[in-house]
Amino acid sequence: MYQLDGASRRVIILEAAVYVAGCEGEQAVTVESVADQAGLSPQAVAEEFATGADMLAEIPAFLDRRMSEYMVEAARHLPEGNSGGDVLMQLAEAYFAYAQDEPAIYHYLFEQYDALDEEHVCQFAKGEKSGTPGPDMALDVVKRFAEEQGAVVAHDGDISPLEIGRITLACWSVIHGMGHLSVVGILRLQHAVIRAANLKQVDRLVVDALQYWFKNKQIPHRRPIMNDARAIVEGVMGSEREQPFVVPDNLEQMDPEEAKKVIIEASLRVAGRRSVDRHFFDRVADRLGTSKDFLATIVDNDFALREAAEDLTTTEMARVFEDCLAALPEDAPTVDQLQIVAAAYFNYAMMYPERFSSIIALASGSIVPHNGDGSSHEGMTKNFAIMMDLFRKFVIEMGITPTDQLVYISTLAVWAGANGIAHLCSIGDFKSFNEDLKWALFVQVVTVSFFAIAHSLQILGHENEEYKQV
Repeated sequence: MYQLDGASRRVIILEAAVYVAGCEGEQAVTVESVADQAGLSPQAVAEEFATGADMLAEIPAFLDRRMSEYMVEAARHLPEGNSGGDVLMQLAEAYFAYAQDEPAIYHYLFEQYDALDEEHVCQFAKGEKSGTPGPDMALDVVKRFAEEQGAVVAHDGDISPLEIGRITLACWSVIHGMGHLSVVGILRLQHAVIRAANLKQVDRLVVDALQYWFKNKQIPHRRPIMNDARAIVEGVMGSEREQPFVVPDNLEQMDPEEAKKVIIEASLRVAGRRSVDRHFFDRVADRLGTSKDFLATIVDNDFALREAAEDLTTTEMARVFEDCLAALPEDAPTVDQLQIVAAAYFNYAMMYPERFSSIIALASGSIVPHNGDGSSHEGMTKNFAIMMDLFRKFVIEMGITPTDQLVYISTLAVWAGANGIAHLCSIGDFKSFNEDLKWALFVQVVTVSFFAIAHSLQILGHENEEYKQV
């Protein structure tokens, strides 16, 4: 990434150190390995950092400022006369591009270090400057965009700083969710051009929605269901959290069906921590302290193991969705059903962080409708099909004829928002935060995600007043 801005030698070295640490682990960061990655001599690296430990010690502060600098530089390349919306789009693409080519670096950037503490995130969510370059810049851009539409941003103005804060948080979550799904999730299976197009369409949906609401000086508020969402899903899902995985001593002597369950469980932990690549089968064997030959006698091969693990977790999540939906009144509006599914998704990530990560990493089915009417099909995993079919129902209730493109992109936008905040709160930057704060952040994000859906209906000419405040 340093090629864009003519970075100093020190920055080039640290960027290379992040690459090595992300791909091979921190123990692999040495003067020699970093020199090789950076295309420099060991002597040149040693002039800046005597040891790998010295580089690792500086990485946290480096990561705090590096992405912000990269995004600022990307925005600087926009032509004169750009709007706040143009800058938001450019920042989103820069954020997305920074890590998407290297999944290992993505994990390292967003899961190894906590860039913001609770105090700074609370300030950010309230629209207050925290002294952190990235969030402060994002708040400035969203505020500028609102003012360009004629809104007065002030505590006693058209739009309050608090509203700017929650909108900015939601924008971050949607972009982060798209990055997560594209870098380590199911969107990684799509061509790079398609992934970029997905991002632009989702971002455009959000930016157009912002423009609409800023012009009309109407910011959506949470639906009443969100006041009860946490209690509903926790009541259904219980309080038992993910337990550490313990390898049995007698795995190779166990009944084959019982051994298979253990192997699948181990594969989930491996996928959640290390993602899925050509070494997946080897890593599962190593995690269990056994051989690939033994694994093959139980689960056949790498592909069969991935398929079994994916089926287990996606079916499990789908069952959670169905149970939470069943807890709602029979006449619950579809929009409330969608928000309860989002809450169940979020709570699943909080309760089972490794399992949540494995669902993302193992996903291999299609998420693109192809029946012409936005309906799900057999190639989709059941959990995603539930989300898509509910949104399709929502569109039909609005009097809009559903199409594959409308249903796909709008569902993707909502999923990205829920996924982004779920990833940040379960294993990302916010993982150590208080549970109440995590839920408060989630509610803000989901409210604004549905704000984008409402706008997607409005641009089709539907002016149903009941859904203007989705």
